[in-house]
Amino acid sequence: MLLLFATLIGPILFFLFVWVVATAYRLYFPEQPLPYEKDPVVVREKATASGESVPVGLREIRADQRRYQRQKAPESYHYAWGGSDGFPEGWREDLWRRRN
Repeated sequence: MLLLFATLIGPILFFLFVWVVATAYRLYFPEQPLPYEKDPVVVREKATASGESVPVGLREIRADQRRYQRQKAPESYHYAWGGSDGFPEGWREDLWRRRN
């Protein structure tokens, strides 16, 4: 019985202890954000603007696409009954009916 207890509960308690220590460490010593000038995206943009060749990978391309999507102005909706400057009223009513 003691062997069964040690093999089942021991690893669980060990991982729980590791989780508690890691969480406490992250709470007491949080990550410090990089200054704006040292952000890799900003450094790459400055190098590109000055005409330097900059190697990029998939991560940088996706970051650029996400930033472009955030900066792009929202477009108006065009649906069967004409244009709209916002959320169509029919969609709002449908969302209200489906709410939790």
